[in-house]
Amino acid sequence: MDKLIDYLIELLRNIKNMDKAKLAKELRQIAYHANKQLFSQIPGVSAIVGILVGSWLASTFTNSPIKGFLSSVGIMKGGTHVVSTTTYRFLSILFPVVATAVSAYIVQKALKAYRGRRVERNMAHVAQLAQEIQSELSDKMSLLEKVRDAGLISESEYQTKIANLYQSYSRDSLSRIEEIIIKKLES
Repeated sequence: MDKLIDYLIELLRNIKNMDKAKLAKELRQIAYHANKQLFSQIPGVSAIVGILVGSWLASTFTNSPIKGFLSSVGIMKGGTHVVSTTTYRFLSILFPVVATAVSAYIVQKALKAYRGRRVERNMAHVAQLAQEIQSELSDKMSLLEKVRDAGLISESEYQTKIANLYQSYSRDSLSRIEEIIIKKLES
């Protein structure tokens, strides 16, 4: 750890004298690692829903420590309903798991509809391209259909490959932010 700190201090001292190409290389490396850490640590939507349901469950079916203490010494009456330990344990597993599964299902259905609209839009763009490009795309599509018919890829993989194929020929491309959001929704 000390070597890393020493390296960073030395890097900051030499930044004025540093070659611009070397500085750009260092900044790209920092951006790469920051991007890797930031976007690989974000939980998926279904995980967040599971956490929120678990938090709601804990706050609904248990007393907070403060309310529990105040009601035990007679200063406060009641608090939230408290269920038996067995019921609470059962619900604390069942509710978040069911909520996670349902949210993953809903997200996948929404993404499927979104992809369908994008493929239709990309097909319209490709229809406006030159005949030789459309012929090339047609050849690739027939090859992809043969691969699917041979059982080498599933229907889902086939649909994904069609979407990617049309995307590569279309002028309409996903922004980096859209790609990140879609990947996080899928996880």
